[in-house]
Amino acid sequence: MTLNSDLPHSQALAQSRGPARVFAMVNQSGGAGKTTSAVNIGACAAEYGWKVLIVDADAQCDASVACGYEPDLMSGVPTLYDVLLGIASFEETIVPALAGPHGTKGTAPIENLFISLASSNLEDAEQLLGPKTGREFWMRGLIESVRDQYDLIIIDCPGNLGLVVVNAIVACDEVIGCVKPGWKELRALTRIELKIEEIQNVFGGVKAFLSKVLVVDVPLHRNQGAVYDDSKKKVTTAYADKMLPMVRRSPRIPEAYAAQRALRFFDRAGEATQDYYNVTKMVGFPRRKV
Repeated sequence: MTLNSDLPHSQALAQSRGPARVFAMVNQSGGAGKTTSAVNIGACAAEYGWKVLIVDADAQCDASVACGYEPDLMSGVPTLYDVLLGIASFEETIVPALAGPHGTKGTAPIENLFISLASSNLEDAEQLLGPKTGREFWMRGLIESVRDQYDLIIIDCPGNLGLVVVNAIVACDEVIGCVKPGWKELRALTRIELKIEEIQNVFGGVKAFLSKVLVVDVPLHRNQGAVYDDSKKKVTTAYADKMLPMVRRSPRIPEAYAAQRALRFFDRAGEATQDYYNVTKMVGFPRRKV
């Protein structure tokens, strides 16, 4: 059984203008807002009329969960791990993103938004990719096979700079560095830039670069921590030409994840939701003209 046949695709999909722009959401640590940003930028762009694919490349499966699926609890569902094993095609892992948990009454597909499902078994991806010829280019082949079918592809990366993330950088056009406004997180931006430079030096034809910096979980008040305020100023100064609109701290973000709903369906008028609409426009996906 595959979910592709179980769930209806939207009857009002935008026609992709492809080839897609491909972004990788990167930070060497977890909890930096990569998944939240991937899902909500994707959901906003989909509402604006763009055809979007999120690739969940993280063994934590958070993007899959946020889009309505629990792949490890669903038998017979092809995932990116099965593609790595050679027992499923990449397209078989792609299903419509959902506005709520799969199997729940009233849950419906989100128009224009799709996700390639992950698996917790992806924690073994480094070992499986290791012996492969051209191991750093595995994901690029997958992305290129569907690139013409979408306007935007977002790769949600694990919280490290390992081989899966190297694959994502090789496969993408641009890297978005996701950080919280703290000293540890800001140092990670430098490491991301160094990693991209290293990849470009080793492999010819890699065009990815750190194009955008997205600061999330930004405190609204000074008394929430002077270090956050100071580091926010520091990242704005250091990456002024790359800065996206910041995303404000909101308890609705974890609540939306727990409900397996993108923010636009969970808290449409919320500040963080509006921030992600603004981010989506600045990334280059405003409301699409018919």
